[in-house]
Amino acid sequence: MRFVGVLLLCFVSFSAVAQGTDLDCELALEPELTLAKLLDAHKAVAYQGTVLYERADNRQFLEVAWPSVDGPSESRNGMLRRLNAQVNPQAEYWPAALSPKSRVCDLGKFYSLSLDSSRVIAGRLTRKLVLRPRDTLRLAHFVHVDVQTGMALAMVTAEPGGKVLERFEFAAIRYGELPPSNGVAADAVSIVWGRGVIPGYFMVSENTEQGVFVVSDGWATASVFVEPLPPSAPSGEGAVIDGATLTYTRGTRVGSSGVLISVLGEVPVVTARLLADAVRSAEQGS
Repeated sequence: MRFVGVLLLCFVSFSAVAQGTDLDCELALEPELTLAKLLDAHKAVAYQGTVLYERADNRQFLEVAWPSVDGPSESRNGMLRRLNAQVNPQAEYWPAALSPKSRVCDLGKFYSLSLDSSRVIAGRLTRKLVLRPRDTLRLAHFVHVDVQTGMALAMVTAEPGGKVLERFEFAAIRYGELPPSNGVAADAVSIVWGRGVIPGYFMVSENTEQGVFVVSDGWATASVFVEPLPPSAPSGEGAVIDGATLTYTRGTRVGSSGVLISVLGEVPVVTARLLADAVRSAEQGS
C-alpha cells in the first residue's frame, strides 16, 4: 500500500548495506530544506493517529502507530488497523524502511520543488510541499508537512495534468519519544543505488536468477517481474491503475518461447513501458 510507505517517509523498502548519508549538495532553498526534513522525520518521531485514506472509489479510516511495540520481528515495525473493514479489525504490520536524506540532492533533478500555502491539519500547522515532475515519467505529489516535526500529515498524488489518484490525511495525531530499537537501527541502514535504468530511475535491488528487479528515483518505486510466458498466452500489453498504483503487463514472443514482464509501482504507463524494455534488455544481456 502506497500510504504505508508515505507514513514512514520511506519510499523504498528492501535489504541494504550500511553507508554514509552525508549530503553531497548545498541545500539553500526552503523547499529543499523542507524535503530533507520530511525524509529524515521518521528517525526521531514516534506517533499514533487516525487517518482518512482514499484511492479510486475506496475510502478507508485507519488507526496507525509507529513504531509498534508488539510487531512480528525484533526490529521496528509500524502498525495499522482498517477501522471500517470489519468488527475488531486485526493489526497489520510493516517493516522499517528507509529513504535516505541524501536523496534530496537528486530529487531536485527530477522534480520541481516549491512551497505553497499553510494549512492546519490534525490541529497542527503544515506547509504544502509540491513536487512537480520535470518530465512525463513521474507523478505529481502535494505533501502537507508538519512545520515542527517534518511529518507528512496529508498528501495528494496526482497525474501531471492534475487528476487526483489518491490521498491521505490525518484526522488526529499524537507524538511521542522514539523508543530504543531492539534490532537494526533505521538510521544505520541506507540504500545502495545501482546503475541507471531509464532517465531518473536507478536499480536498487535485483535478482536476475529469479527475474525480480526494483527501481526508484528516490521517491517513486517500481518492482519489475520477468517470467516465462505460458504457451497458450497471447502476446500484447495491458495496464490497470488502482489509485496511484499501476500494474502493467507485457507478453512478448520470440519464436516458440516467450516472456511475461510485469511492472508494479507508483509510475505512469509510459514509465512502465520503458522499464519493461530496459529490464528485458538487461536480462537478455546477462
